[in-house]
Amino acid sequence: MTDELGNDALLNGSHDYSHFNPMAGATYKLTPNLTVYGDFAVANRAPTPLELGCSDPIRPCLIDNALVGDPPLQQVVTYTGEAGLRGHFDLAKGQVNWNIGAYHALNTDDIINVASPIIGHEYFQNAGDTLRQGIEAGASYKWERWNVYANYTYVDATFRDYLTLSSPFNPSANANGEIFVVPGDHLTGIPDFRFKLGGEYQITDPWKFGADLSVVGSQWIVGDESNQNPKIPAYWVVNLHSTYKVAQNVEVFGLVRNLFDQHYYTYGTFFDVTTAPYLNLTDPRTFLPGMPFAAYLGVRGTLPTEGPAFGNARGP
Repeated sequence: MTDELGNDALLNGSHDYSHFNPMAGATYKLTPNLTVYGDFAVANRAPTPLELGCSDPIRPCLIDNALVGDPPLQQVVTYTGEAGLRGHFDLAKGQVNWNIGAYHALNTDDIINVASPIIGHEYFQNAGDTLRQGIEAGASYKWERWNVYANYTYVDATFRDYLTLSSPFNPSANANGEIFVVPGDHLTGIPDFRFKLGGEYQITDPWKFGADLSVVGSQWIVGDESNQNPKIPAYWVVNLHSTYKVAQNVEVFGLVRNLFDQHYYTYGTFFDVTTAPYLNLTDPRTFLPGMPFAAYLGVRGTLPTEGPAFGNARGP
């Protein structure tokens, strides 16, 4: 990274990262309908220019449109192992496909963003080791005009090191605006589970109708890495969709999002209530609301990509 204006040599930086990333995996068919699998992989991620240019607590950035020259960050190296089973079997006149597995992913020198005491500013830092582990399961069933599926993911995302982090607007912070993370505290902004159940029915050859239910688990508020405040609650929404093909490349579609108009939050963090004294605010938590009820109706089409060539003629 180079300051092209030549006004500030501190903005210049040169960073090199390299890592050897081996991986191995295997599958074994226990029966014609049942397979066991397992794999292990190492992967690395170099810090982005934004992270490298905003890693000094003394000079935080107005994310993400202002960068300064900052100390280098360590790259993130991930060690992932997973194993599970998958298979299929016949049910009635259809077929069920299913899978279940467990995973364990350890990040070394993970990079997180941290709030600055300067309002609206943040910076990035290495946060030691973090661990994400859990299970993934899914099943689908196809029978004539029916297609039904269900998926479930559980994740336990935790810090593995002791950390002192800046969180100046967190009511649990000390007088210096710091919170103290211990191994086992959960990472923020990550729902602990996700579940989705859906299906689609082909009413006629050109007409399909479907629905799905999404359930998202609770999560810790960003800035509460020490897990001292209430979590953002779990929520659920139901969606509908339908398509009708009026021609080979043209279809009419309809969508309904959040059918029952559920009120829920998808993200949360802290802010400085003293910036708006006339509002008499006392709760520093702020939340991002999810999409309310919405309905859409439209037409979409595709152009053919292949066809007869113009001016093509055969000789005698």
